Amino acid sequence: MSLNRRQFVHGTAAAGAIASLSLVTSARSYANVIGSNNKLQMAVIGFASRGRALIGAVNGTDNARLMALCDADSNVLADYQPDDQELFRTDDFREVLSRDDIDAIASATPNHWHALLTILACQAGKHVYIEKPISHNMMESRAIVRVARETDRIVQCGFQNRSDTSCTSFFDQLRNGQYGDVISVHGTCHRQRDTIGKLDEPLVVPDHINYELWLGPASDQPLMRPRFHYDWHWDFNTGNGDVGNQGPHEWDMMNWALGDPDELPAKMIAAGNRFGWNDAGNTPNVMACAGVINGIPFCFEVMDVKGGRGAPFGRGVGVIVETDKGRFVGGRGGGKFTWHDGREESFSRDETQQNQDGLPAHMANFVQAALSGDGSILRSECAVAARSSSMAHMANVSYQLGQAAEAEELEAAFSGDVRQRDMLARLRESAMLYSIANGGTAPAEPWLLGPQLEYDNQQQEFSGEQATQANRKMTRQYRSGFEVPTG
Repeated sequence: MSLNRRQFVHGTAAAGAIASLSLVTSARSYANVIGSNNKLQMAVIGFASRGRALIGAVNGTDNARLMALCDADSNVLADYQPDDQELFRTDDFREVLSRDDIDAIASATPNHWHALLTILACQAGKHVYIEKPISHNMMESRAIVRVARETDRIVQCGFQNRSDTSCTSFFDQLRNGQYGDVISVHGTCHRQRDTIGKLDEPLVVPDHINYELWLGPASDQPLMRPRFHYDWHWDFNTGNGDVGNQGPHEWDMMNWALGDPDELPAKMIAAGNRFGWNDAGNTPNVMACAGVINGIPFCFEVMDVKGGRGAPFGRGVGVIVETDKGRFVGGRGGGKFTWHDGREESFSRDETQQNQDGLPAHMANFVQAALSGDGSILRSECAVAARSSSMAHMANVSYQLGQAAEAEELEAAFSGDVRQRDMLARLRESAMLYSIANGGTAPAEPWLLGPQLEYDNQQQEFSGEQATQANRKMTRQYRSGFEVPTG
């Protein structure tokens, strides 16, 4: 894969400049009054997809002003033309971070950039709204929290369910004890996805993409996928699969239901594979996860192949919360609590809020916190978001250490309770049905079963069998000049 001269010249300067950026900006004074005319002046970085919604949210927030747009793809920059707005535009985020007229950034870059961009922005004196997951791996989660504290910056993660009125109306009451004590939680991520395909020769990155800056901390590997944008989700080099794409929203609701514990799960196991697609992706399209946190068992499932037995209680994307008084099934947009005596209580959005996922309210919450300097009012403050994100990363650590397993081994690994057994049975049958529907008799790929990981929250590392391999996967090998300061 080759870079054109513009990309090479632009990119070779990037490594050294980024390495020095944190040293220069960390000495800045944050005593200056932010904002102009009581407005938070913001830039949006990365808007080929989700970032478009962030632009709308910034523009829709009364006490925010959009000042700049940044994307490594010059076509994305050129194609988006907001009405009546004179905006600074660049493909280089460093130009945004160096501007004194920018108080904060909102970003929807690929996952592998979340941590480094957030850290550099904090060191440059900017507040940060970063999309989920907050990080690409567990060590990055910790690094973001540390730097946010060191620089006294406001960092909000895009877990918009925390600002969805249907969710807040239930979870706030759950935490107050109105629906009893939580005895288990179960997250679901069923999406009707399809293969991303596979090229015979590596993709030639278009000239309009500043690939050196787009790649950043990730390894420079041949890209065998046909589509450059979005499908980076299904490559562990840049993404986290659906357990770390759609899934973080549901991990966060599970964390919320558990009372936002200070600890990560003491145990985690995962199994699955990328069944039937034979494409350029390497993340699982079917995945079963289970563990224990604060003594409470949890399950999480991913089912991206079409067909199959469906989701538990018909909730394809959401959570099932079991308490000693009943069961909640729901998530974004609403849900229902069923008491043990059969009574039902429904939850729905406040009709005065028209947005589907609470993004306008979530952005307004961030802007208010940044202008006031009061991080305590954030609905998805970085420390809580880091734990929710790292739950997904822990599942991927177990999966990536997995080995081919027979049915008996899988059943033994997920035999903890009826929820685990039911989850595994449904997912195994779904993979089988998908294979049959596409001309096969059984999945050609075996189920990969990861180890039962044990996590020591005091030492903040894995312990027990395969701890050495698991601890290595808490971080990654960074490209020179784009290292995330995780030490």
